[in-house]
Amino acid sequence: MRKHIFHALILCAVVSVAMAQSFTVYEKDGDQGYNVEDVDSIVFSTEAAKPSSLKPREVKGRWCSLGTSISWLNEQTASFPITKGYQTRVLEKLAFKNFTNKAVNGGVLNSAISAVIYADYYTIEHGINDWGHSTPVGTIDDYINNTKNGTFAAIYRQLIDRIFQRNSKARVILCTPRKAYGFNGYLPDHWYDSKEGIYLEDYVKIIRQIAAYESFPVADFFAECGGQRQLDNWSYDTALHPNDDGMQIMANVLIQAFEKILDDE
Repeated sequence: MRKHIFHALILCAVVSVAMAQSFTVYEKDGDQGYNVEDVDSIVFSTEAAKPSSLKPREVKGRWCSLGTSISWLNEQTASFPITKGYQTRVLEKLAFKNFTNKAVNGGVLNSAISAVIYADYYTIEHGINDWGHSTPVGTIDDYINNTKNGTFAAIYRQLIDRIFQRNSKARVILCTPRKAYGFNGYLPDHWYDSKEGIYLEDYVKIIRQIAAYESFPVADFFAECGGQRQLDNWSYDTALHPNDDGMQIMANVLIQAFEKILDDE
């Protein structure tokens, strides 16, 4: 009996379409209208749509993550109010052959030089602690000329040199620092305030200049991972370390940067 009713309903649907001048199909992602004259046939199916593959993309290379406590937190979730760091969230989409987190809790850029190990891909998340410690920013000429004068730009040159000493074919992504403020006076009251005459954006600008000089992709956490209005909601403290929402936003930005250098694999 149910089979006859089902067939009758399909017949009614076909007749209704045939009598109409046009009809609309209601789809999951939006409505689509059709003119009757443009339709050759209608096929009904009771077969469920096959779910898309949720498997991560396999990446043959090894990834070394260099950074501050924001990156260090990836393996410290049992002690802090987050479930997953941004790197773990990236690995759920991009399955690298090996991942090593060499971030330093409280580390400035200079601390990353000795942390470099052999890898195929490197990400560098630094700048926020150098702002907290008022590291002189320097200029792109300090980087290009390898001045070794202790500025952020000169230290970045030493770090990049160390990476390419480890692997001359390394692929490198530079991450601008996420906006932050507060943290018991460690940083100014707003991300756009100066500390000792230095602005957080000064480090951002030099990172972007180095990336342009070296043709490195940039994961622009500064531009895309929250401003003064959102930082408190996307941090578990005020307002330096990302909570789960903040970590996910960082992961999304970094995945986009990785995809720029994985296309040729």
